[in-house]
Amino acid sequence: MSQSTSLGEGRHSPLREVAEQVRHLWWIPLLTGLVSIGFGLAILAADWTVHALVIITGLVFVIRGIALAFSPAYAGRTSGEQVVAGIAAVIAGVVLVAWPGPSLLVLAFFVGAWLAVSGSFHIVTSISRRRELPHWGFTFSVGVIELLLGIWAMRRPEATLVLLITIIGLWAVLTGVIYCALAFEIRGTTRALAKATDVTERDAAKLAGRLAQLHAEGLLSTEEYTQLRASLLAAHTSAHAGHGPRGAASSGP
Repeated sequence: MSQSTSLGEGRHSPLREVAEQVRHLWWIPLLTGLVSIGFGLAILAADWTVHALVIITGLVFVIRGIALAFSPAYAGRTSGEQVVAGIAAVIAGVVLVAWPGPSLLVLAFFVGAWLAVSGSFHIVTSISRRRELPHWGFTFSVGVIELLLGIWAMRRPEATLVLLITIIGLWAVLTGVIYCALAFEIRGTTRALAKATDVTERDAAKLAGRLAQLHAEGLLSTEEYTQLRASLLAAHTSAHAGHGPRGAASSGP
């Protein structure tokens, strides 16, 4: 029975690896979404001067950049492009905050250009890695919203303060809602992955234990027991390989 237990518990599980990787990080998009929604509602509800709007927009960029760099939505197979994009967002936010006093037109073009670039990044990354990212639909939606709002801002040379407030506020609220939904989707998926892994390992251990019992009772010869146990081990390993990060990612929303 000790051998059967090691069969179920000693195998490396790609499913468990992915679940453990993002299990403790699901709160990052949730907190980001809540903060973004709060900022967005505050922007839409208050009367802002150009200087105050510049500072609050820069702070939102910094927060979203940090969250993007550590986002669990990109866990698994990644080359770190989200880290580069996150750092770029932080730099853009710092530039806005440190700017001595941009005009309304400069702010509109800066915000529009950045949202267009950020949206394009999310769209291209989500589509190109849709087989590796289980939640690529959420990040794709964020990209579409950012791209549309960015184009809208840049195509408005007569930009007014009210228009900018509307664009930035809508961006913060809409993408914040998507980030919150993404957080709960990530948490649910990791729980499902961990549960599926536990069931697979437990069933394999039970089957191996039953084979050992039949062999001990003389109902299976040593050769039969060895062959059956080897087949069980091969099937168990194949099942894990088929449900690794790539297989799990293909069943995204």
